[in-house]
Amino acid sequence: MLQTVQKIGPVLDLFTVERPEWGVSEVAEAVGMPRSSAHALLSSLAETGLLQCRARGRYRVGWRVVELGETLRGSANVRTIAYPVLEQLVDEYGETSHLAIMERSRVLYIDKIIGTHMVTVVGARIGAQLEPHCSAVGKVLLAYRHADEVRRILGDRPLRRFTGTTITDVDALLAELVEVRQAGVGYDAGEAISEVHCVAAPVRDEMGVVIAAVSMTVPVNRFARSRAEFSQAVRTAATEISTRLAAAGDLPPPPPLDDPTNGSARPTGLAATRAR
Repeated sequence: MLQTVQKIGPVLDLFTVERPEWGVSEVAEAVGMPRSSAHALLSSLAETGLLQCRARGRYRVGWRVVELGETLRGSANVRTIAYPVLEQLVDEYGETSHLAIMERSRVLYIDKIIGTHMVTVVGARIGAQLEPHCSAVGKVLLAYRHADEVRRILGDRPLRRFTGTTITDVDALLAELVEVRQAGVGYDAGEAISEVHCVAAPVRDEMGVVIAAVSMTVPVNRFARSRAEFSQAVRTAATEISTRLAAAGDLPPPPPLDDPTNGSARPTGLAATRAR
């Protein structure tokens, strides 16, 4: 039973926006299991509603996932509490802001509000899962963990290079994480997209544990002019979210987002789909 459960995650991870549909043989090859086992697992997931079987024995994500998403949206206090703080941050500075958590060794973006400048950064879509080493939120979420755990999260594969400034050496990254802890903020200096910079700060629960990160994502020219101001703004926002989270009771969910791929309905300019 445990082995079966451990295989569910890798199978569900295959279903992405870029590739939403998979066949039995394709799943078997991708996760390294016999075709008969893949067929049995996919059938079981379809029976629970997590997947749906379409024509010619091909599978897509099922509607049960939507129901679970709504349940999560209604019960995830950090997103509920952070939303008005993100709104205030964007209203004051006009820059795209994100809220992210660490989910199974990946950064998961759980909310964002797009900036109001004529030229702004669209940013990572809500629900995107990205590698932590090249983003400000990822560095913050790694910085407060033990070095051994950071190495486990990063895995044995080389750190992927996205731009000329991406950190690809684990020891160099660990050294930067020390600086993140000392400064209380982490930076993405064009490490995911060269023309986009970002600053992030930690959100803590009532026990002081870092559970999320809030960030501002800014075109490089504006970031260079206002780096210190943006850094302080993000620190203040993260502290405010942490304070509200510690004092929170049961709150209603934030307003629904009309388009989950774009965040709140705000004008956009410079598209940067992997920006932090």
